[in-house]
Amino acid sequence: MKAIILAAGAGTRRAPLNEGCPKCQVQVGGRSLIDYQLEALHQAGVNEVVLVLGYEADQVRAHCGSAARYLENPDYLTTNSIYSLYLAAAELDTDTFLFNCDILFHPQVLQRLLAFPNAVAVDGQVARVAGEMNVASDPQRRVQAISKQLAPAESQSQSAQLVKFDRQGALEVGLEVQRLVREQHRDVFPTSAYGPLINRQQLFAVEVGDLPWGEIDSLEDYERVTREVLPRLPGV
Repeated sequence: MKAIILAAGAGTRRAPLNEGCPKCQVQVGGRSLIDYQLEALHQAGVNEVVLVLGYEADQVRAHCGSAARYLENPDYLTTNSIYSLYLAAAELDTDTFLFNCDILFHPQVLQRLLAFPNAVAVDGQVARVAGEMNVASDPQRRVQAISKQLAPAESQSQSAQLVKFDRQGALEVGLEVQRLVREQHRDVFPTSAYGPLINRQQLFAVEVGDLPWGEIDSLEDYERVTREVLPRLPGV
């Protein structure tokens, strides 16, 4: 089992939280985000972690050491996360977790994803709003669409942006990522590469709204996560 964590961006919207440090090392409750993620992956039985770095890459290497392998996106200032995943496409060759480095979540989220071949964690309890990564799914929880352009009225949940693929699903996503980047679609999100799985009705929405999780994309997000997510994590 492998995990790919996208951690290249400078995270400018999080200022002053990460001035001078990469976004994966933002401190929450005295620990960095990446430490929480690595611990959750260890509990899920993941034995290989690949970090795609960019901003302040040396700091992350020094912090994580041998806990991960590293790839680097030298164009992190001008590309979206799809390009970081493109650089890691060859790593999509086995059962794989995929997520960004700015998500704080309960380790049980990963355990739930493991029950499905290809799955995305979703929260059906949070209010859907325009511009978030909304998810439409059918009564069997098969994902029909996932996009920031998806209207709230057409969605049943919001993505927690934690995804798990089996080997075949990972290979398909890797090929689609390469196609998108070759065709110059470098300003899209990795979710654009889930199309083949969605078309085959092989991507499932796994409800995690009862578990604490949060994306830290701004100072307001940080305050909410510190207030509402951190106290509900095990061992805190």
